[in-house]
Amino acid sequence: MADHLTFDRLYLDGAAVVGEGEPLEVEDPARAEPFTSVPTSSPAQVEQAVAAARLAFDTGPWSRTPVRERVDALLRLAERLRAWRDELIETAIRETGSTALVAQWAQVDMALDQARALPELFATLPEWEHNELPLADSLDPSGRDVLLSIRRYEPCGVVAAITPYNFPLQTNVWKVFSALAAGCSVVLRPSPLTPITALALGAAALEVGLPPGVLNIVVEHGADGAKLLSSDPRVDCVSFTGSTAVGRQIAAQAAPTVKRVLLELGGKSVQLYLPDALGGLEAGVSTVFGSLSGQGCALQTRVLVPQESFSQAVDRLAALARSLPVGDPRDPKTVVGPVISAAQRDRIESLIAAGAAAGGKIVAGGGRPAHLEVGYYVEPTVIAIDDNRNPVAQQEVFGPVVTVQGYHDPDHAIEITNDTEYGLSGGVYTADLRLGLELAGRIRSGTVQVNRGAANAYTPMGGMKQSGIGRERGVAGFREYQEIKHVVAAAAR
Repeated sequence: MADHLTFDRLYLDGAAVVGEGEPLEVEDPARAEPFTSVPTSSPAQVEQAVAAARLAFDTGPWSRTPVRERVDALLRLAERLRAWRDELIETAIRETGSTALVAQWAQVDMALDQARALPELFATLPEWEHNELPLADSLDPSGRDVLLSIRRYEPCGVVAAITPYNFPLQTNVWKVFSALAAGCSVVLRPSPLTPITALALGAAALEVGLPPGVLNIVVEHGADGAKLLSSDPRVDCVSFTGSTAVGRQIAAQAAPTVKRVLLELGGKSVQLYLPDALGGLEAGVSTVFGSLSGQGCALQTRVLVPQESFSQAVDRLAALARSLPVGDPRDPKTVVGPVISAAQRDRIESLIAAGAAAGGKIVAGGGRPAHLEVGYYVEPTVIAIDDNRNPVAQQEVFGPVVTVQGYHDPDHAIEITNDTEYGLSGGVYTADLRLGLELAGRIRSGTVQVNRGAANAYTPMGGMKQSGIGRERGVAGFREYQEIKHVVAAAAR
């Protein structure tokens, strides 16, 4: 069995450097104890990273390197990461508490596939396009000279990428590969809970010879470095994935310098079952519980069923929750592993209690597994509610908790679905594809899947309302890291 990755250096300005901060212990949430430590940055080193990224963009070769050469360099970076696949999987199990299956499939293999597909997709995009001028407007008044009016797509500059703990390699890849493909330089600041894969990116970039300053990795205990990155005028764009509360803070910190912000924030997404699709209920909810114990912003944690099927659906989901094996992520039988930390477990428990106090009925779970004395575990929990104002239906829990609620008709279901400050994802499940598409069009979310999802390098992800600004992945994701410049040219008179 492969061991997890270890690093004792930060990666700044094209070099592996000793961290000037206190070492950061990285905890295994299944064992509630540290399994390694990593170096951290001093405030001066965060400043150094920003200065290096600024210099690399303004005077270095990367932003002016032909697209094909940038893409080839990123493909070499992707291959270097792939060579660490087994170690990355073990790191994901240790660092995030993912079960072995989720660590392999979602944490690592999806990320490695996207690390290759993103630059390949970028290589297909035009660097400029004609503006849609009427033919008559493309000529000067004399009719003898042609006017060239084009849109150029240029890198936006220095990108501060601030990433979360739940799917660290994936979000690091989305931000770093998209921004670098566009010609930007990047300072990557990972979550202090999951810093290792960010350091892997830095080590791989050094090995494949990315130019100095193009990719810099800073690690910290707290949030001072992230605040600096969000407010520093030398940074042109802040790309953040995390909670809505922190996203609001980052937007406020970025506002005085009027920098671009890309925010992929929280969600409170619905699984809407029409009467003809209730047979898939258990499979859909198992996905929530089994996907990093519900710690996914796009997971569909609000289950809506026809009112006449409500009691039966509650009983079925309660039985499902009680049947799912909870325990050691390395055990192939385990479906539900730990949550990331003691603080997160406490937060989940407080929200469950608030949901019950507001009238919700806990029909399964609600506590800690009795057979697991060590580790940050929460039982798969099902809460039946009849009021969408219940806090457990309105606040992002980020744990193995689902609510079940009845609706009277499709209009009522859409009303409940949209009755939230969030708008990240959602799903409609029905054999009637035409009706499913019609209902999907009425849901205010950045992604809506009808019967199944498709998340890859080619599909954009992002939110409406309080779930964020902008998009990750796909063509739309690249454009977040580019400026549109209007260029006009005509023959000299």
